[in-house]
Amino acid sequence: MTIKKRLNIGVSLAIAAAMASPSAFAYNQNDAIEDCQDKIFDDSQYSRYSGAHGVTAQETGRNSYKVTGLVKDRDKKDHRFNCRIDHREVVSWNVSPEEISDADKKKAAAVGAGILGLAILAAAVSGDKDHDDKRSSYGKGENSPFDDMGYLKRECTNEVRRHLDRDHGAVRDLELTHPHLNDRTLIGNGRVSFERGGHRELSFTCDFDRRGQVQDGHYSYVGGDDDDRRGRTDGDRAGATKGGIPLLNATCPGGYEVHADQGGPIYIGGKETKLKKFNDNAFEATGSDITLSLTINPDGSPSLMYTGKHGANGICTISN
Repeated sequence: MTIKKRLNIGVSLAIAAAMASPSAFAYNQNDAIEDCQDKIFDDSQYSRYSGAHGVTAQETGRNSYKVTGLVKDRDKKDHRFNCRIDHREVVSWNVSPEEISDADKKKAAAVGAGILGLAILAAAVSGDKDHDDKRSSYGKGENSPFDDMGYLKRECTNEVRRHLDRDHGAVRDLELTHPHLNDRTLIGNGRVSFERGGHRELSFTCDFDRRGQVQDGHYSYVGGDDDDRRGRTDGDRAGATKGGIPLLNATCPGGYEVHADQGGPIYIGGKETKLKKFNDNAFEATGSDITLSLTINPDGSPSLMYTGKHGANGICTISN
């Protein structure tokens, strides 16, 4: 065999070995941090921020990371930022409009500057070890997050709250009501109140990946005013509170037949229920055996769920 052929074979084997090596196309913490910062600083809405520091990347799965840190605004004030990276793709990123308080800085300094961003983010966003343990478990594929409505609602609440904080100022309280899960999409209604005062009714949607992490979350306000439009509960007679209830017929597990007139009332087995209105898109109808939750989705379609005795619950089938 000639020297040239031996050299070619040697080069080919070296290339093949490199391609087969797990580290050949490795994606590490530095790559995650660089990708996150590229997204933050390429985003026009965050153009006033610069000087990333105290950045850390926490591995959440194979080629997946949560990146946190601080950036400075034009007044040299620190703000939190975070990114979520799934399989080398930055799927979400955000900069908090709120300045970092001195108390947060001292808390972070106590645990070391190397994990500054992670410590502040954990203090501000989570604070619930059980929930964090669930996120870690679901992220590893040990259990299904879609059997845990409480977890999905909490994750969606955090995501919607971040959007509201960014768009309209600091949120004092956010409650998501009547969540309905369709495949990997959680939809429903809610109510937000702000630190500056005022409150709004809203509809929300959160899309999850198979590990129960939010890929996209968004909201829209219901109506154009800012007043308290939470419905009253009228105990004097059934069906007193009426609103955007559509004409529908449905069957719930257990053989319960449901009928609703346009605008209400709602009947279970031919008997009128006691109706409670939360907002124009969320209602609760109570009968002798079960309670129905009627939600009007953002696209105008209705969703109906029931809760019965001994914790029974499920989705009702709407026939029209």
